[in-house]
Amino acid sequence: WLEFEDICKNFHGVAALKHISFKAYSGQVLSLVGENGAGKSTLLKILGGDYQPSSGTYRINGEEKHFASPYEAIRAGVGLIYQERQIMLELTVGENIFLGRLPTGFMGRIKMREVHSRAQAIIDEFGLDMKSTDKVKDLSVAYQQMVEIMKAYSRENLKMIAFDEPTASLSDSEIDSLFRIIRKLKAEGKVIIYVSHRMAEIRQIADRVAIFKDGRFVGDSPMDAITDKELVKKMEKTGA
Repeated sequence: WLEFEDICKNFHGVAALKHISFKAYSGQVLSLVGENGAGKSTLLKILGGDYQPSSGTYRINGEEKHFASPYEAIRAGVGLIYQERQIMLELTVGENIFLGRLPTGFMGRIKMREVHSRAQAIIDEFGLDMKSTDKVKDLSVAYQQMVEIMKAYSRENLKMIAFDEPTASLSDSEIDSLFRIIRKLKAEGKVIIYVSHRMAEIRQIADRVAIFKDGRFVGDSPMDAITDKELVKKMEKTGA
């Protein structure tokens, strides 16, 4: 499980997050909802080591963490899929999936056959029409996004994964593939955080919803215990 306790984040004196406290549990999909600027992405970047909190703490399975960099977060089993792609366009799909942990053999030579066979197995599991040997620069924006997701999915130490608007560029069939993988991760007991503005999507995939407004956490609810109208009302900015 993941716990945020009294997280605050200020940028040049402006409060982006104000005393955020809530928990996300293993084997559940928790959706973060709120209008643009509500603080959802900022919180994920704190969890991913891109930002440091101005104050407050976060814990994984009760152990306090403080990731000084994305590399530290990844080593601890935290995967984040951001809206901005973070892949190497000139490399192949397989090289991107295993970037930073490519298997090597004699004299440190990369075992490319192993890279591509392992990567192709993941591609096939996702049901995608691409090859491990394809250059990422030749793929559609949607498929480049799926490469990022497969990269996080492939990590053996993955404990939790957060998705920030992952379906913005995906087709319906690709969304179906993504949701199938999310349900598999959920069955494996991972912590899953899902950010989206698409209410129908959230209804389909989330177990619980956490509501943000003006940089504050204003409450959470089981997904089936709150209506869309109630959600929108809680999300609306003061004075809206």
